[in-house]
Amino acid sequence: MAQVGFMESAACNIILAVSETVSVTVCTWYFTSHTKGNINKPARSRALAFLGFWAGYTGLAYGFRSTAYANVPAIVFMIAATMLIGHNMYNDRRMYLFYYFLYPVTFVLMQLFIIYLVLGFIVSQWGLPGFDLYSANIALIIKQPAALLLTGVWTALLNRRQFEDVTGFQFAGLFLPPLISAFIIASFFVLGNVYIQLYGVFLIIVDICCLVFMNLYILYLFSYQSRNRKLREELRLFQRQSEMQYRYYERIEQKYESSRKLIHDMRNHLQSIEALYHMNESEAGNAYAKDMHKMLDRFGQRLYTDCHMLNIILNDKAETARQRNIDMEVRIGAVELHHMKDMDVTTVFANLLDNALEAAEQFGGRKYISVKADAFRDFNVVKICNSYDPEQNGKRNRGDSGHRGLGLGNVKQTLKRYGGGMDIEEGDSVFTVSITIPRPEAAAGKE
Repeated sequence: MAQVGFMESAACNIILAVSETVSVTVCTWYFTSHTKGNINKPARSRALAFLGFWAGYTGLAYGFRSTAYANVPAIVFMIAATMLIGHNMYNDRRMYLFYYFLYPVTFVLMQLFIIYLVLGFIVSQWGLPGFDLYSANIALIIKQPAALLLTGVWTALLNRRQFEDVTGFQFAGLFLPPLISAFIIASFFVLGNVYIQLYGVFLIIVDICCLVFMNLYILYLFSYQSRNRKLREELRLFQRQSEMQYRYYERIEQKYESSRKLIHDMRNHLQSIEALYHMNESEAGNAYAKDMHKMLDRFGQRLYTDCHMLNIILNDKAETARQRNIDMEVRIGAVELHHMKDMDVTTVFANLLDNALEAAEQFGGRKYISVKADAFRDFNVVKICNSYDPEQNGKRNRGDSGHRGLGLGNVKQTLKRYGGGMDIEEGDSVFTVSITIPRPEAAAGKE
């Protein structure tokens, strides 16, 4: 049973101090590189930047170690360098510059908290208001896993949108393992003091490393499962989108074949109309001409907007409405949606129109859907109204498949990504959904 000697403590202190500078650099890299970015820089440039970060932080930490300034220059350097690297190499939005400032500040506060926690423990045990090598090593051991856990928490919070399909309770549970681990680590040193003096600190270091690894693995599994769910949803949307496109082009081909037959018979139709006029059957000729116009109208696909995916959706849903005897009116103004991904356009408009079609089909009176969209100042504004039966809708709501429940959560999340919003109004027999989507110039200005 050997006690921890001075030389062993001194050697351990040097190793832990160097590893702390590495962990600070790794944590800063992980935070900046695993949060949302809008700047593409070569990996080599970023690697050199963090190599300079580590060299500068290490040099200042050791250069002023024995002075009255202690670690103040290293702390100032860490904050300034994090802001500089993050803003110039990862994300230049103003809000993220604030995050790049706040992260190292909380990092330093966490380190100070641990130092005073260990100091308080020493004072309570031996009444010695100061640090020796043993105490410093304990603080260094605790600070490094705590830094990893703090970085994981920060990254999870800023990447909350990756966990959109996770409930708030489940997301809050993500922080439970780090809190329990921090309590266990603190307990190691409070309850294991005698063990450390007799057998050394090696086994406790191994236990702490295992705890840190477990927390990182839990975070990885959580992120992996969330990405899996998101990819499954994207695959479902992609299949839905592909089916609509297939139907769209299949109808175009069918109408093309029909138009060829019509063109072939057009001479006969024109001769028939001329014959009716020669026989002074003008009314019959007019009716024949109107029938011809209707026939020609059916061969064309409406071009509602310059958004290709929205055109496909509107044509597909208009055809579905016609088959279900639902009057569908579409009036699209100067909306700009080219900044939205096709999958997001599908999520918003296909879900809303599917809801409208289902509700209108259940209505006992006149079945109709109205889609109006236009640009208003910095926003695209879309209003979808449809006839619906509140009683039927209430029954479906109780069965978890009501008009409010079909895909509206996904619609809200998608609109939120673009800075938009959604409002719902329920009348006696009219259900109205109004959505706003910032135009591309306005969205770019906010960033």
